Amino acid sequence: MSYSDLEYEIFSRQFILQNFNDKNIYKLAKANIAVIGLGGIGCPLIQYMVSSGLKNFTFFDKDKIEKSNLGRQILYGLEDVGKYKTITAKEKILRTNPNCKIKVYKEHLTKKNLNLLLNSDIVIDTCDDWKSSKLINEFCVDKSLNYIFSSAINDNIQICLFTNKYNKHVCLNCLFPNKEDAELARCDTVGISSVCAGLAGLITAQKTINTLLNIKNEDNILTLINTTDFSVNNINVKNNVNCQLNNS
Repeated sequence: MSYSDLEYEIFSRQFILQNFNDKNIYKLAKANIAVIGLGGIGCPLIQYMVSSGLKNFTFFDKDKIEKSNLGRQILYGLEDVGKYKTITAKEKILRTNPNCKIKVYKEHLTKKNLNLLLNSDIVIDTCDDWKSSKLINEFCVDKSLNYIFSSAINDNIQICLFTNKYNKHVCLNCLFPNKEDAELARCDTVGISSVCAGLAGLITAQKTINTLLNIKNEDNILTLINTTDFSVNNINVKNNVNCQLNNS
């Protein structure tokens, strides 16, 4: 049995849905998900993945919780200020499903520890750091790992799943082919709506489930959302012949 009696009770309302047949429930139970960044997107993302039945995770984040995080990083409260995000997130997630298996790393991903991603079925990047995102993207291309890039700024969301299939190259670098670190707007300089961050987390969770259970083809589709006017655009991302990772 892939879930305990307790878990079947917790997820009973979802598991009666058509998409959650025995085969797909088994997929959820066995999937390994890596999440880099437990901030405004990462918090609702992991909450809704756990509440949807996913149970095997690896969390990466070296940051400690600050008061300025609390407006949008909804897992944490004032009593958590000064604590590590990864440890606090694990403790709170286990309150929903104590049978989750969660590995936590109080560090950012670097070239030295990228191999920790190797057993992941999907790598989800919400780290809000362009240098790290490029590094993770390159590793996922090289190892043919599913990679979801999820970002939010102001009232705007960008999410894309790159499947990194062998000999079918489309990656983050195809979409943003800058050779040097981009001078990207960051939440701490231009701001972010708490609702925008939350929606980004929820949509990323749904894309993850869609991919694992083959509910909808999310391959190389960039989803752009403006949360103030509810506009949504889905753009098919193609290989960029000038991408420096084309021969990976």
